[in-house]
Amino acid sequence: MGIEAASGVVLILRLLFFIVAVTIFVSAFETSLATILSLGAIFGTALGLAFSQALGNIVSGLYVVAARPFRVGDYVRIGNVEGVVKEITLNYTRVLLADETHQLVPNNKVVGSEVTNYRIEDLPGLIEDKEEERVEAVEERKGRRYIHSMDSAIDKLKDLATDEDYYRYTFDLTLHMSFDHSKLMTHFDKVCLKWSKIYLAQPTYIIWAKPSAAMTYRFTIIVADAMTIINQNSLFMKELLKPWIELEGK
Repeated sequence: MGIEAASGVVLILRLLFFIVAVTIFVSAFETSLATILSLGAIFGTALGLAFSQALGNIVSGLYVVAARPFRVGDYVRIGNVEGVVKEITLNYTRVLLADETHQLVPNNKVVGSEVTNYRIEDLPGLIEDKEEERVEAVEERKGRRYIHSMDSAIDKLKDLATDEDYYRYTFDLTLHMSFDHSKLMTHFDKVCLKWSKIYLAQPTYIIWAKPSAAMTYRFTIIVADAMTIINQNSLFMKELLKPWIELEGK
């Protein structure tokens, strides 16, 4: 039995025991059927009004368990909540945030929000993309360190091809145009090369947007364990922003 279904089964068993207990209690007093139906209707209406939101969460929880947009251990974004899924119940989904606190997201919000699951499944396609990137690097006569890093990344991905979980995570950095962006990109290349030993593949980046008086870079990392995003991503971002931090400190 999957870990997601365990809490649902426990809840269903509790409801069954409750129904059996009520049935035995009613039969012990030999109450008429009409009285039972009347009391049941009143009790059901009151219960429905009191727990309509909770019942909606349960229905949504059944959908989440059945559709499986994510599973325990995945790194996801649910609306504006982002982190590692630690528990899925019929009422809520528990998410571990980057600051290592837990947030309970009601399942009706899960169903009604945009959900991004960073788990990737097409690893062979990713390996082919990296191999094409290596060929392009050779043709452009990039440095040996870069080619060696690409070979190492491809080897890591091939070793991971039999595993079940791997994640591609992206984040944006927006920096003011007052910076020397050519130097910044040279710094980004060095940092990404250094962090290729920590992540499964060398992190990559592209110029994603050009807001007013600024430049937005989108970075992509690939990891085998979703917890690596929480444990390492802040350090990676800190190294990327080191020149800006040092400049602000002067």
